[in-house]
Amino acid sequence: MKKEYFGCIRMILGAALLLGVSAAYGQTIKKCQDADGKWHYGNFADEACGNATVDKIDATGTKVGVEKPPPTAEELARKQELAKALQEQKEFSEKQRKADLETIRIYGSEETIISTRDRKLASIDNNIDVTRQIKEGTLEDIEKLEKMKKTKKVERQLGERENAVKSYNRVIRHNLTEREKLSDKYITILTQFREAHKRVYGN
Repeated sequence: MKKEYFGCIRMILGAALLLGVSAAYGQTIKKCQDADGKWHYGNFADEACGNATVDKIDATGTKVGVEKPPPTAEELARKQELAKALQEQKEFSEKQRKADLETIRIYGSEETIISTRDRKLASIDNNIDVTRQIKEGTLEDIEKLEKMKKTKKVERQLGERENAVKSYNRVIRHNLTEREKLSDKYITILTQFREAHKRVYGN
């Protein structure tokens, strides 16, 4: 009992001495608990506790602040990765907005795109119709020539008109292909315009 009594006295005197020294020199006492649950005091307490959070205590024993442990290498790497991703996203958004504004400037409105598309498709359709009419006329000529006596002149005319029909068929196929391409192109343009308009104006 006597030994325990003197042990307590020494702990009290030690604490008082620590507080007295800290008060005299205006220092801040630090405290932390390590992984084993052991408490550490003093300006180097954080070194003993590794990456533990360190309580800052003044000379009266009052907690006056907290020193958080420095970030680990893994935390720093994640922070840098996040900052890089945010920067890339910002740059992408700025680039996307610039492209969207350019798309809107070029095409003006959805109505303008549709009217331009319809005008171009109508022009192709007209070319197809005219070519088909000429082809039909040529086929009628061929039918008449085939009923005539087969002279060299008739044979030559038949050959010329048959070649013409083949040429007209190529022109028609080409125009049909161009019509399909143009239609697909304007589907893409309309989609891009609508998406750009929605991103910029929200509707």
